[in-house]
Amino acid sequence: MLIELVPLDEGLHDGTAVGLLDGRPLVYVERRAHVDGRQYAHGDIADAFVEAVNVAATKILGPEWSKPLAQITGLNARTCNRDRIHRWGLPPWVLVLLARGAASEHPRALGHMLLAVASLRGGLAELKHGRDRVDVVVGKKARALVEDASELVEWARKQRRLPGSQDPETES
Repeated sequence: MLIELVPLDEGLHDGTAVGLLDGRPLVYVERRAHVDGRQYAHGDIADAFVEAVNVAATKILGPEWSKPLAQITGLNARTCNRDRIHRWGLPPWVLVLLARGAASEHPRALGHMLLAVASLRGGLAELKHGRDRVDVVVGKKARALVEDASELVEWARKQRRLPGSQDPETES
């Protein structure tokens, strides 16, 4: 049995499509897996499920993905441990997040950005400002930080002395 978390067209299935099970659309209705209308108990697909989560999460967050996944999703850290995932699974929206992220052109860079945005969100009180306002503030801060990061990387790379250069202002 092989599960792949891959983005599927939304709205084509009765439920949340999260990927493929042996090449067929894997759809969740609430927390129950279905393929071609047949319901699967989590225990029947648990090994393949954990492997699929591991593959996708590793592409986005690296091999130690459990804690970063909890930070990004806001789920309890224990919920994101492999043993818990094997026993209980994950909410379908987390699987969609992993499918989309792993399919990104630059999944690891996206993972860093997801963590950065989660960090920015963590510092803002949603109840005080409202969800829409928090989204606007986080978006503005994230765009500014991406610009700052780009400028810093460009600056740092210019500081390197080219091999053979005698320029005392730079180091190799």
